[in-house]
Amino acid sequence: MIIYRYLILLILLSSIGAEENTNPVPTFSDFQISSERYLTDENGNIMMYVNIWGHVSNPGHVLVYEGIDMATLLSYAGGPKSGADLENLKLFREVPDKNGQIAYEVNFNNFIYSGDRSDFIEIKPNDTIIIPRTNFNYFISNVGTISTLLGVLNLYFTISRNFAN
Repeated sequence: MIIYRYLILLILLSSIGAEENTNPVPTFSDFQISSERYLTDENGNIMMYVNIWGHVSNPGHVLVYEGIDMATLLSYAGGPKSGADLENLKLFREVPDKNGQIAYEVNFNNFIYSGDRSDFIEIKPNDTIIIPRTNFNYFISNVGTISTLLGVLNLYFTISRNFAN
């Protein structure tokens, strides 16, 4: 009897947190192979790679035109997801800029509410832009796991009580 209890508990606990991974596995061709900072396309346009991470629809390593601004770059990534913390976007340089700065923080809400692009930072090759999510969004996205865990515990105690009688 006790073996059945532990077996049921083990089966139920193994299903917690089993999420389907829908992110494609990057292939070798998805990464910059050359150490070149700028590239040109077939029309002679100057291009560069930029990394977009975080709470956006399509994060990844993106080839963009030189001179791209932050709003257009986020559009390349499919835009921010609901729950993105747009007040605390972070930009990290591969190489420090002329001021010696390697990290920036951008409040993107200024642009959303007023259209003011003056807070935007010039995008350089191999910059990494991180769009975090709000703490509330993180909590809400994990409520299901907590609920599942409590349900499993409830089921375990119910089964234990029934087998004890």
